[in-house]
Amino acid sequence: MLVVSQLIQQLRQCATFNPASQVAPAVVLWTDKDGQWKKAMPYIKEQLPELIELVEPDGFYQPDKRIGPAIWVKCIVAGTLEENLIPEGKTPILYMPGVERKDLRAIESCPERLQPLAELQYRGCWWVYNTAGRDWSVSAFLTNPAVGIEFDIAKDKRTQEAIVQILPELLETPIDKLQGRKLQADDFYALVMDDLPRDILSWLNNPHEKQELWQGSKWDVFSTSCFNQYGFKADSSDIESALHLLCQAEHAWQPVWARFADTAINLPNLLEQLKRIAFDGLSAVNPENYLSENIRDDQDIEATFKRVSTQDRQAIKAALEQIWHTQAARQSWLWTRLGYSPWLEILREVMTVLTHTERVYSGSTPESMAQHYQEQFWQVDAAVLKAMAKAKDIHQQETLAQVLSVIYTPWLEQTTLNFQQLVETQYYPGHNQVNEPSGNYRTASHVLFFVDGLRFDTAKWLEQKLVDVGLSSHLSTRWAALPSLTATAKAAVTPVVDLLKGQLDNAYFKPVVADTDAEFSSHQLKKLLAENGWQYLDGLETGDPQGLAWVQTGDLDNLGHAQQRKLPLFIEGVLNDVVSRIRALVDAGWGKVTIVTDHGWLWVPDGLPSADLHKSLGKNRQRRCAILKDNVQHDGLVMPWFWNPDVSIAMAPGISAFVAGDHYNHGGLSLQECLTPTLVVTINNA
Repeated sequence: MLVVSQLIQQLRQCATFNPASQVAPAVVLWTDKDGQWKKAMPYIKEQLPELIELVEPDGFYQPDKRIGPAIWVKCIVAGTLEENLIPEGKTPILYMPGVERKDLRAIESCPERLQPLAELQYRGCWWVYNTAGRDWSVSAFLTNPAVGIEFDIAKDKRTQEAIVQILPELLETPIDKLQGRKLQADDFYALVMDDLPRDILSWLNNPHEKQELWQGSKWDVFSTSCFNQYGFKADSSDIESALHLLCQAEHAWQPVWARFADTAINLPNLLEQLKRIAFDGLSAVNPENYLSENIRDDQDIEATFKRVSTQDRQAIKAALEQIWHTQAARQSWLWTRLGYSPWLEILREVMTVLTHTERVYSGSTPESMAQHYQEQFWQVDAAVLKAMAKAKDIHQQETLAQVLSVIYTPWLEQTTLNFQQLVETQYYPGHNQVNEPSGNYRTASHVLFFVDGLRFDTAKWLEQKLVDVGLSSHLSTRWAALPSLTATAKAAVTPVVDLLKGQLDNAYFKPVVADTDAEFSSHQLKKLLAENGWQYLDGLETGDPQGLAWVQTGDLDNLGHAQQRKLPLFIEGVLNDVVSRIRALVDAGWGKVTIVTDHGWLWVPDGLPSADLHKSLGKNRQRRCAILKDNVQHDGLVMPWFWNPDVSIAMAPGISAFVAGDHYNHGGLSLQECLTPTLVVTINNA
């Protein structure tokens, strides 16, 4: 039973009478000198259709809300109005706020506005606390054994005020929910605001909207609770006081801060306001809680980057190490998780670059150098890309590019020269690599998933993203077909590799179909796949999961050519698309997904340097390679074409390009371009 049900029962019982000896009362008179019940009247009227209300001296006639003056009340009681507001068989109940019983009993001194009602005391009955005729206070009603609720309510002022403030909500509460324990103010406030930290944050995020939305008892309770429990006034004109208390996060504010830390991403207006709340080093605590302090620290990092961007490696290293030492602790701050520490995140990646580029590595063989790369030095390329991805505006990008051009580009150049020297004096491992025959792909329920330009470091990133969605994978490597161009290398990882060959007079690095000499193209790929039992799944198709399928999603290569220095900003989006596509294939029932790629690439912040190759020596000159003309001698690095070793390919030295100006390109001989990843996604229910 609800509290209001007991109230209704008590009021209606007042109208009971003995027909044998009594006349039915014309009205139940309910006086409330202190107006304690006033706030709950709209709700009580919904439950009591026979309840009417006397308008207060400064009030307004509102018949639609059953509020009116004494004459109107007399008419209602007499039933003389055209519209009968009192349900048949019910005795009118007249609620009189600001009136006490003695106001009506002393007729000679009765206020003029009440005089028409004075005679009702003789024809009606009173709803009063005792024989002395005292008004029913809210507290008396809730605690008096005669009523039947009998709550155990504390008598302190705060609790007594609370039950009046939240009366509408209290009346809607089941009686047994509050019985059997000592009730204090917070127990009652909890009926209205069961999560005050949440409501404080909600108000701080949008004070005007919340005050309008919480009109009535909720706003009253909220205001009182804020002042009594949290020491601030819920006044939008003085919101900074509350913001300071939030940042200090002491005592009662600790759980509020904890809630803020969990939900801050959904409080954009509050975050914006916190930017202007300054940390007072003399009296404030918890400096890590001040967004303004975090922003100032991040600006210091930016200033350091700008200052050293034109200096040498040692000066850059010394300055960045010093500021990293003082600011690394901010990695655990809330603001970093929310993305308010971009320069700290950039600095963290740049420190990785500095650490791993302290020495230019090599190896005894090309394979040993590749092993070093897989174990450690791929992290350099990954950190460079992630740092640039965090630089969102062109000014940040330019500053960071200048620093990376000093600490990364020379290292990349020298390690690439080391790898090329090993290949030139020994061999290219890909020449001895036994290409996986197409028969090995023919396991039931197998998708061969091609991602154009998936470099080893980006494959490590993809591997983690697969883990994040519940898919484990095994990462291995293979050597790209030379030159490391899509035209050559993609065909080498298709299931139809055995059906292709290279012609001596080729000028475009493209193999042909062995049986027809037709140039290998997208059309030919689809045709050969279909002839050999493979599905070509276009778009978001999932096909027949019992068979074999070729899928192409995630074109990092075209993106790199188009975006150049801005490529790092887009890599994560491509990898997310790949994960989403794989997830859909797995959900469709495919048992195995093998991710392959054609080649990697070079990316440098300051542009690939220029290399010379006279036009008379080469044809179809690409950025990083060119087909040498017949009987031409070239004193640079020359490698055989994968599809026909009689075709010689001139390789650009180091990280240079025969056509300069690009930040991104491929086709040459470097670990970044040639050591390609293979990811086999394992599916538990396969």
